[in-house]
Amino acid sequence: MPTDARLNKLKRVAAQRQSGLTVVIEDVFDPHNLGAIARSCDAFGIQEINIIFDTHPEFDPKEVGKNSSTATNKWLNYRVHQGSANALRALKAEGWQLVAAALDPNAESIFEADLSQPQLAILFGNEKDGLSDQALQLADRLVTIPMRGIAQSMNVSVTAALFLYEVTRQRRQQGPEAYAADETTQQKTLDYFLEMHRHLNRRNKRQRQKRANERLSQLNE
Repeated sequence: MPTDARLNKLKRVAAQRQSGLTVVIEDVFDPHNLGAIARSCDAFGIQEINIIFDTHPEFDPKEVGKNSSTATNKWLNYRVHQGSANALRALKAEGWQLVAAALDPNAESIFEADLSQPQLAILFGNEKDGLSDQALQLADRLVTIPMRGIAQSMNVSVTAALFLYEVTRQRRQQGPEAYAADETTQQKTLDYFLEMHRHLNRRNKRQRQKRANERLSQLNE
């Protein structure tokens, strides 16, 4: 069992997770970027990340980007999808409004866009090409961050952090209680945290035992 301090922290974090807000990542292939996005999701209270593998090989999001996520990736839930079209149609069928972060002259400016909808999924594309044409066509809205410099884009993890900040800011203006997770969802999140705590404790114990055995073996050589 976790200590009282640890348990209280896990309860507090579970209670502060936002409802109706998720991130969709399409074909991001740099694990450091995925880890940095996971860290921002944790910071802004997003529990679930959708990852689409379309043209790039699949990997385990809990095992990559450990350094850039500072291990927060292990406390999040992931939905892994194969293929952009099927993934985005499924999310739309669940009632998510799809907002694509896009470099497009017709996109809304993030400074003017209303991002306070109750069920919002924000789409981010890969480091080289951005979102696919399929994703852009299936998105309900295109939103961009206006650029004033020579470069016309930012790192995808930076873009994600800025979008999540702005969405959270707008939601708080509307009243944060409207976006708080219900008690059932909070308990489900807490149960996941407790299971992850047990898993990490067991793994750390095995690793400590392994290192101790290796040291003992070296002394006996």
